[in-house]
Amino acid sequence: MKRKNRSWLYTPAALLLASAVALSGCTGGSESAGGGSGETGTNTAAGDSASSAGGGIKGTIKVWDWDEAFLKRMVPEFNKKYPNVKVEYTVVNNTDYMQKLQSGIASGSDVPDVILGEMNYRGQLFDLDILDNLEGAPYNFKRTQLLDYLPSILSNSKGELVGVDQSITPAGLAYRRDLAKQYLGTDDPDALAAAIPDWHTFIEKGKKVQQDSGGKVTMFASFDDAYRVLREQNSKPYVNGTTINLTERLKLPLETVFSMRDAGVLGKYEAYTPGWNASFAKGDNIFYPMAPWSAKWNIAANDKDGIGRWGLIPAPGGSYTYGGTSIGVFKGSKNKEAAWAYINFAYMSDEGMAVSYKEFGNMAGTKEFFEKHKDWIEAGTDYDKYFAGQNLNKTFLEKIVPSVKADPQTKYNAMVQTAYSSLYPLWMKDTSIKVNAALEKLKSEVKNLAPEATIN
Repeated sequence: MKRKNRSWLYTPAALLLASAVALSGCTGGSESAGGGSGETGTNTAAGDSASSAGGGIKGTIKVWDWDEAFLKRMVPEFNKKYPNVKVEYTVVNNTDYMQKLQSGIASGSDVPDVILGEMNYRGQLFDLDILDNLEGAPYNFKRTQLLDYLPSILSNSKGELVGVDQSITPAGLAYRRDLAKQYLGTDDPDALAAAIPDWHTFIEKGKKVQQDSGGKVTMFASFDDAYRVLREQNSKPYVNGTTINLTERLKLPLETVFSMRDAGVLGKYEAYTPGWNASFAKGDNIFYPMAPWSAKWNIAANDKDGIGRWGLIPAPGGSYTYGGTSIGVFKGSKNKEAAWAYINFAYMSDEGMAVSYKEFGNMAGTKEFFEKHKDWIEAGTDYDKYFAGQNLNKTFLEKIVPSVKADPQTKYNAMVQTAYSSLYPLWMKDTSIKVNAALEKLKSEVKNLAPEATIN
């Protein structure tokens, strides 16, 4: 999103706002934050009387989501306003979501009205062309209502807006205050950010950390942690029709990550493995990628005794997006108004966000949310205690959100991620593999997945 000095909202007062603390079910890796596959439930409000706002909308909608706790809490709230809409929900692990969805499309028998698009497969979902354009009837939503960086990652290849955001995901770096104090000389967020203004400095300090710790402490826990930060900082459109400009998009971030690997400042964990999860509490790495949802799903979940142990700073070189989930409506839905009522209520309305933000930490992707709820933002959340009282909301807004930008998503973006995920564990372990060879191998793997594409 960053264009120099560009505000994410249009009023100076917005710079007093901030971002989220936890994004339910929206990890940047492959593990679901909640729920197994195939659990179902329904909820309708008792009684025939309708509220003045929602009583005119009737029907039954199917919702597939991986956060059962959210569904159990939100659906009853929705039915207070929309008592004549029956919500049938199925809890589907996010790693199984696309396969189940494609099976339903193929059979023509089981497709939800409300469809979620986790970032790892969002482009693939959008290119299926099964989601309605939310700027058309009956939704009439306008992309100008969203934060500036969001339309590019919520639009399909035809330029249609096919989703709204479950919760914004601007990201910086979480850090262990104890390790930063011991090895980098300060645990103060502002002082630490000033001490590592760029990746060259980050690497040089990482070398000293290695030396001073006897090789026991690294800067990032994983090659993949560093890559996901650097890749998204370099965000730019790189898919043009069937042409994928991999060299232009990925060579610079890969060069920096390979430099980190060769300097010995990266840990040996693979992201989102049990070892990586345990490392948060173990204390052998200083920095981790952190979006608003990370405070709950990464920090609190993996470092239960970590109250006061953590801090948050912007990443050297600028902000990036980390994970995220779109929410859209199935084109073939017979109850589009009811599906949109659910989406609007759960993810954008004042009533829904009173639950979604205060209890689950989700932050609406609309400008209006931040303009109207300054008091919520100022109050912080319970996860601030893990960060020694640092107001995560203000830190995300003032230090991180203004420079966020994001890639448009197509099926090819998802293929590039799939190819990378199959290759990076070897790149991490085998230091004889250099960046040019790795990039050529990545191109080859993407070509195998997309033989019709031109790979540059």
